Amino acid sequence: MKKIVPLLLALSLLIISGCREPMPIIQTEPAAEEPLIPSTGIYSAEKFRLMRQEPLVLARFEPHSGAYIGAYIRSERVVMGNIEVFEQMTDRAHSFYTYFFKLGQQFPFDWVLNCVAHMKTPNIVVEPSNIADPFNERLLRDTARRFGEIYVPMFVHFYPVSHNARYNADEYIAFFRTAREYFAEYASNVAFVWVIDADSLHLIDVMYPGDEYVDWVGINLFIDSQMTIEDVKIMLDIFYFHFHERKPIFISQLGVSHFSTTDHAHRVAEASLMMAQVFETIELYYPRIKAVNYMSVNSIDPARNRGGIYNFSIVDNEHITRAYASSVASPHFLSRVYFGAGGNEVMQSVAHPNAVRYYGGEFFVRAHMNIGGSHGNVYIAPGAVIDTGTLRYYPLAQAVGAGSAIRSNFDSRIIEIVSFR
Repeated sequence: MKKIVPLLLALSLLIISGCREPMPIIQTEPAAEEPLIPSTGIYSAEKFRLMRQEPLVLARFEPHSGAYIGAYIRSERVVMGNIEVFEQMTDRAHSFYTYFFKLGQQFPFDWVLNCVAHMKTPNIVVEPSNIADPFNERLLRDTARRFGEIYVPMFVHFYPVSHNARYNADEYIAFFRTAREYFAEYASNVAFVWVIDADSLHLIDVMYPGDEYVDWVGINLFIDSQMTIEDVKIMLDIFYFHFHERKPIFISQLGVSHFSTTDHAHRVAEASLMMAQVFETIELYYPRIKAVNYMSVNSIDPARNRGGIYNFSIVDNEHITRAYASSVASPHFLSRVYFGAGGNEVMQSVAHPNAVRYYGGEFFVRAHMNIGGSHGNVYIAPGAVIDTGTLRYYPLAQAVGAGSAIRSNFDSRIIEIVSFR
């Protein structure tokens, strides 16, 4: 079981604080004897997430909208891997179920067939059989052939990068690319997913094998219920905005802890709230997160000699079960995988990494922001209203250009640029 990621959070906050812009000065002429508008102005304003519509090419199995929902339940003593029991408890049909497989192991034909019988897509994480000798090409070729013998659509998360698996970057990338080539030859029924732990995000550029070798990208995200949703957004933002205009995003492993041996405290209420906030945040703010796999596992379980720290199970506590069921009840979370999806260009909602600021009844954006997106133009408004000395801010209404309009949602803190062209 992967560790919670407090170090990444600290690093992210350090980076953000180190890049903070100077406090702005409002460029207006005050009335006589009236105080200046506070210099905290734009920074103390409410922040909104900016969305825009942009053409994107869908990857293999990528839905036009929404996100596949799936789970790992094989380690659960309560349900014993039984799909029907799990879905009855959570009152939710899931798109896929997950299996952990070591390179060179006997292929889990029975498990795959059981998924197919229940109309679920197999989601398989492939790990090294021997961490001392992870790059065995003979085992890789044989494994790819096994995956192709039962020709059903699957997701394959190949060799996730984690704190437990520190590979030589050059060897890892070469082996990953070879794996993709073998799977393309012997098992073209799979969508290939590259995955990294949230506490290893500093290795994204070092370990990423390249867009042409990857269908989806994934992140493993395990959350301590003492964290805040803003902590989670910081971690997601780093990964999401690195890839979202190139690849669909898979939360390969998601867990929210409701008990930890670090302080032996049960935090069911906090975990329930975090569960709801995480899924709501995915739906509202991250339109290209297209799949979420929940890891329902108790890593502490002494009966299974786990020796872990956290309990992420959603079926060993009725309050957590209800919280999960409520969190994934939205129709945004899809109950089946669309195998015919992919390859076509569609208009998608794309999130912008910089926030829109709402101040004094008006929305403002940074001057360097590309409101038109990567396929559009950089719009420069006719006049700055705020000047920090190095950065200028413009009214969003002046920046969107002709043929577009601003649609705001104050409840969700989302601004959309809607084009009428």
